[in-house]
Amino acid sequence: MLRKVGLGWEFETEEILEDFLSQYLSLLFQWKLLDRQYTVNGQRCDVLAVDQNQRLVIIELKNIEDRGIIQQLTRYYDALIEHQPFEQQVNYDKPVHVVAIAPSFHDKNSGSLETADF
Repeated sequence: MLRKVGLGWEFETEEILEDFLSQYLSLLFQWKLLDRQYTVNGQRCDVLAVDQNQRLVIIELKNIEDRGIIQQLTRYYDALIEHQPFEQQVNYDKPVHVVAIAPSFHDKNSGSLETADF
């Protein structure tokens, strides 16, 4: 499931990364999994979760560098705020966590990659 790359390791596929993250989400971040591959407005979110304060967590996973990851997360955020699924578990009056997980980030995204909540 992992392969050696240079001095580090990477998951063989994005699906394996998603499986791992979903299985250990509560242990790693204390977040509860809501759904995987959730489709909203014709777009598929990799992982949706909720934190201890009922804040939505949108997670986009990449196994390789992808210069469009920030735009993807923004589209997911807009669609999820519009439709507000999981209303029983999520408080949409609170800020949303938007998380990008990738082995590296394209230079065009570097200005966008600060810790922030929407």
